Amino acid sequence: MEIKQLEYFVESMRSNSFTRAADTLYITQQGISKSIKRLEDELGVPLFTRSASAIVPTQFAEVFLPHAMEIIGGYKSGIGAIDEIRNQRSLELRIGISPGLVNLLTSGTLTEFMSDNPTTIFSLSEFSDDALDKAIENDLVDIGLCILPVDESKMTIHHIRQEPTCYMVSEQHRLAGRESISLSELKDELFMGFGTRNKGHVVLEEKCREFGFKPKMGIQTQDIHMIEDLCRANMGISFFVGKSNTVIPGIRIIPDASGDWYYKMAITTKKGRPLSNEIKGLIAILKGI
Repeated sequence: MEIKQLEYFVESMRSNSFTRAADTLYITQQGISKSIKRLEDELGVPLFTRSASAIVPTQFAEVFLPHAMEIIGGYKSGIGAIDEIRNQRSLELRIGISPGLVNLLTSGTLTEFMSDNPTTIFSLSEFSDDALDKAIENDLVDIGLCILPVDESKMTIHHIRQEPTCYMVSEQHRLAGRESISLSELKDELFMGFGTRNKGHVVLEEKCREFGFKPKMGIQTQDIHMIEDLCRANMGISFFVGKSNTVIPGIRIIPDASGDWYYKMAITTKKGRPLSNEIKGLIAILKGI
């Protein structure tokens, strides 16, 4: 019995189709079918009943599934432990983050972790929301700080944090002296944002629709510093994720008046990926930000 046989079996159970499982695993349908047949021969029981249009798991398959998943998980954990030892002197942790969340990672956030792991190299990259989801799925980053929702069939969520929506306005803006602002007051304002590929933009359009208007977008960029400069120059309004008492020179951060508009962020890793002790330690620290 081989790990690949078990992986093909688990994916066939998930997909309920040899063809879809083959597409997911980038092999031929014939390869999946032959592998499952060899597994059935070894176990001495049928795992699927087959027809021209579908496969149906048998009672044996339902019973065997959790054990197959456990074996696969144990194997991957073992490989991860070996890799951890092999690479312990040159470990790189790759963190992917959605635009606008970088202000949550203060210099003190990682100080404790870095002091305990002096040989670890950190790589921090910003992605659009959609691109970050893909980067996690394709193992381009180890940990993602994502805006929800995410595809939980492809990602594991380790922690969820939510922050109330706040606006960034110039200290010269007509509403700069307010303690809160209603979105309904901003129908004639120009918004600065991260673009339509980010989940927050979809929520903004939905919220504006509730008040009967479509947001006017001035500039769409992933560069938060450019957005801050434009807000500071009173060229438009943008959004802030974090504490409303954060100090940004020349800018006021003012909460949304509704009190029920939140950004929900998640610490995520690829589904089924074994986690090294370093990744687990970093996740524990990020939970406290």
